[in-house]
Amino acid sequence: MDKKTLTGIVLAGGLSKRMGKDKGLVIYQGKRMVEYAIDLLKPYCNEILISTNNPEYNQLGYPLVADIYINKGPLGGLHAGLTTSKTEHNLFLSCDMPHVNSEAVELLIEKVTPNAFGFIPKYGDKIEPMFGIYSEQLLPKIEKSIQKGNLKMRTFLHEQTIEYIDFQKLTQKYNNLFSNMNYPNDMIE
Repeated sequence: MDKKTLTGIVLAGGLSKRMGKDKGLVIYQGKRMVEYAIDLLKPYCNEILISTNNPEYNQLGYPLVADIYINKGPLGGLHAGLTTSKTEHNLFLSCDMPHVNSEAVELLIEKVTPNAFGFIPKYGDKIEPMFGIYSEQLLPKIEKSIQKGNLKMRTFLHEQTIEYIDFQKLTQKYNNLFSNMNYPNDMIE
């Protein structure tokens, strides 16, 4: 998959209740959390979008994508991103996962086939849907799910043609690969 065919979408629309402030803008090891995601996606993506309703992200110089369906969680962010994107495949990454690295991105990208609408890491009995490649073809299904009030991401994904990519070796190599930064104490190394 080449860079021209992939849009990077940073999910930064969460309510950040546990952090107490917008976690994408919180400084972690010298830079804002959202910048880790942007810097990681740039070499692989033709365009970067930030899925957020917070205008403070304008300072980063990337297009902001506001939710069309407000307060609908990750599915709302996925919907907004896919609606705005101009490419079939879209690499989504949550802004609160600063330890995702280029090895993870490359593993995901190399597994994309025309046989599925999404490609998501799986390790043990866990999946990581906030880092994945999703096809624009999921858009009508997401919209239908949101309209019915079915907002659970995992439930939605289990009803779709999704390929779960084996990340077991990579999560063993990097034990904090998918660590979420949700609380102020998580920012302390």
